[in-house]
Amino acid sequence: MASFDAFERGFAKASLAQDGVGVPFTNLLQLLPNKEWVPFGHEALSVESGAFGTRNPNVQFYLKPSLMPICGSVDLKTHVLYQKDLAFLKKDGQHEVRINKEISSIWTAKELLNFAHARSTEFDLANVVTVLHRIAKSADRWQMKRDARLGKIVAQAVDVLGEDGRTTPRDIAKTQWAIGRLHAQDAPVQEKLNRAIARRMSEFEAQGLSNVIWGLAFAEQDAACAMRLALLEFHQRIGECDPQALSNVAWSIAKSLAAGHEPLLLALSSASIARVKKFDPQGLANLSWSFATLQQHDPVLFARVGETFLSSSSTWEPQHIANFLWSCARCQVESPPLLAGLCAASSCSLDTWTCQGLANLAWSLAKLERAENSLLERIITVLARKIRRCSPQNTVNLAWSFAKLLAATSAVLELLASQTTRTLAEFSPQHCSNLSWAFATMSHMQEPLMMMISRHMLECKEECHAQDIASLLWSCAKLAWQDQALLKHLCASCIVKVESFSAQHMAMCTWALGCLTLPQQELMHSFARQLPRSRGEIGTQGISNLAHGLGKQALRDEDFLDFLSQEASGSFALFTNQEFAMTLWAFAKLHFLSPPLVAGACQECLERRPHLLPQDLVVLSWAFARLDVGWILSAMSAEVQKSIPELGPQDLANVSWAFAAAQVEDAPMMSSIAQEARRQILELEVQDVSNISWAFAKFGLRDAHFFEVLAERVSALVGCLLPQNLSILCWSFAKLELQKPKLITCIMQECWKHVDQFDSQGVSNLIWSLAVLAYDSPSLCQRLSQRAICLVHEMTAQEMANIAWGLHVLQHGNTLQCFLQHSIGPFSRMAVRDGAAWVDFVNVCLEVQHFVNEVQGSWQVQRFVSLDVQRS
Repeated sequence: MASFDAFERGFAKASLAQDGVGVPFTNLLQLLPNKEWVPFGHEALSVESGAFGTRNPNVQFYLKPSLMPICGSVDLKTHVLYQKDLAFLKKDGQHEVRINKEISSIWTAKELLNFAHARSTEFDLANVVTVLHRIAKSADRWQMKRDARLGKIVAQAVDVLGEDGRTTPRDIAKTQWAIGRLHAQDAPVQEKLNRAIARRMSEFEAQGLSNVIWGLAFAEQDAACAMRLALLEFHQRIGECDPQALSNVAWSIAKSLAAGHEPLLLALSSASIARVKKFDPQGLANLSWSFATLQQHDPVLFARVGETFLSSSSTWEPQHIANFLWSCARCQVESPPLLAGLCAASSCSLDTWTCQGLANLAWSLAKLERAENSLLERIITVLARKIRRCSPQNTVNLAWSFAKLLAATSAVLELLASQTTRTLAEFSPQHCSNLSWAFATMSHMQEPLMMMISRHMLECKEECHAQDIASLLWSCAKLAWQDQALLKHLCASCIVKVESFSAQHMAMCTWALGCLTLPQQELMHSFARQLPRSRGEIGTQGISNLAHGLGKQALRDEDFLDFLSQEASGSFALFTNQEFAMTLWAFAKLHFLSPPLVAGACQECLERRPHLLPQDLVVLSWAFARLDVGWILSAMSAEVQKSIPELGPQDLANVSWAFAAAQVEDAPMMSSIAQEARRQILELEVQDVSNISWAFAKFGLRDAHFFEVLAERVSALVGCLLPQNLSILCWSFAKLELQKPKLITCIMQECWKHVDQFDSQGVSNLIWSLAVLAYDSPSLCQRLSQRAICLVHEMTAQEMANIAWGLHVLQHGNTLQCFLQHSIGPFSRMAVRDGAAWVDFVNVCLEVQHFVNEVQGSWQVQRFVSLDVQRS
């Protein structure tokens, strides 16, 4: 303690410099808030001494009673008026009091542990409880968490509490509170404390009981029984509790996720509503957080807390605002004034928010689907300064929230990606899946990040759950991320964990694998075995995604499709237009013709026909054509024609193909398609020109202006044409007898490059087309004939007849003879021996004299003598 004389001299010097006249020191004491300064000295003092009288040299120092020295001398004297204060000092005569005062003068956990280690043998019950309590309240307690001496102090405190003779309920409550605050987990020690709590349960005051419950919340399973007993006792005493006790107990139930306490929660709600104005902001925030965590939707409680917040929002700290807003989001509180108030209060103090607070704020806005653009922009600005302090959970929550609100700009995602690369080693599979989901939702491909996530997932030893696997696969599909090692790992994990997959998870995985064109037959069989558990629960989107995924994988699993067919047939009315169209597309793609499904789909299509969007009409037209339901296309043609101006190139091609395949001719509609296709001619791709030309040829519709520009477009694309496209285009121009020598020359030159890739139908179409168009190329015909001979056992009668007829018309005798030599045998074994194909083939053979005897011997050609042999 500084010398009083020096203090007095300093004051006198300062006052002299200021006023030119010295001022008595007692004037200083009179200026202080509390004038009750007590004079102390080594001699007896009069009441007039010191602050309220003449300066006495025997006064050694002055103190307020609240500032009494912890270890003062017992020889100090003062006037009898101050005997009570002097008695306070002389209590140091008791050893345990002196130790307690020494403990009270130490402020750090490290120094307290050092003191306890050196002096613990002198401790009595009060000392050990005090030192543990002060360690729990110290600012550096977490730094000493792993110090072995801390465990010894905890064990010593609990051992002392077992001595019932001196133990009070208050000691037990303080000890349990301290152990909880320190997160000191020691099952045997906690069990001893549980027994002490149970013995004295009825003796606790309400506040002490709330402290016990708060501390037990951190012990988890080690104190489950004690927690139940304490909560039952608290329920009986709830009327005695102050707001802090109520919020602490509510928080404790939420922390331990203790089930079966609905009656207590109702009582807590009633008691809190009655005293809501006496709560401080932290208590209200904790109370709402607890009810939200426990999924206890209590509109009245939230309304009253909201009213209190709106009337005193300026006194709420950022953490309290964040917790309350999170609680409102979790419970989906619908109160525009309250939410607006919370957003405004958040905006005012946003610069001081922690990263976790920012993440919780963004998550809450996303959960409430409130795209508060100005607030989101401010969050981004603050986040840019604090991004390096974000934990993995903060980073992921922010990414998820901005993606959910469709507010994740490229700049925000790149900012979050940079933080992810710094902390990826700490990411769990759930973090990886949620972050990938956010980037995929915004269609933001960040290849370096995806590469790092892929490697991390392959190296990660943590368990990957169904939700993580499904989200990662979905994200890979949305981003077209084809990392084969990762995909193989995820698919293998699906099979191992298939029993934990919900219908939604299976639908996400199936859809993703379809989009990635990654057939997984074994996995689909596993899903098919699991799906019956979800009967009636899968939902229309799930049915659509499962069907679409199978269709894109081109996997025709009968059990899988049968289940989906049954689920879809009874619920078509609940499907959205897109779900309905994509489900039908999948069944059509896999050619699964279930009569109930087809009948139900046709009926549903008729009912929702006026409400279908152009894209839906296109998909359904294609699907019904594949399902061999031509009559429904006739019913849809009017709507389809109306939608043609809104269709893209691929849509035009698919519609024209569908109507042609179903043999539903609608000349006005086809004319509209030709007109629109001419307008978009430069946007037509290879498959589009192939499908459109085939459809017009199938109907025999010769639109000269359209085919003029179509021929130019084909010439521009000729280098990209696949063998199937080449044969279809050549056949189409031949069928319509459109002489385009330059185009056909280009096509035939391309055919030379792909001869060995043509299938039987392609070879047949090309040779037939060359004959119809009178385009003679002996060398190409010979090469095509050689290819036909290789495929002869795969050919239909019509294909063989077309080849024979074409070679005969082109007068390639030797090539024809070679082909007939290899094809007569397979042709003669065909099951059906009549029709145009048979007549054409037989007539060609009869005209080639070399084969007359063989024909007569093989087919009993007398059946055909009466036929018109000139048909060809």
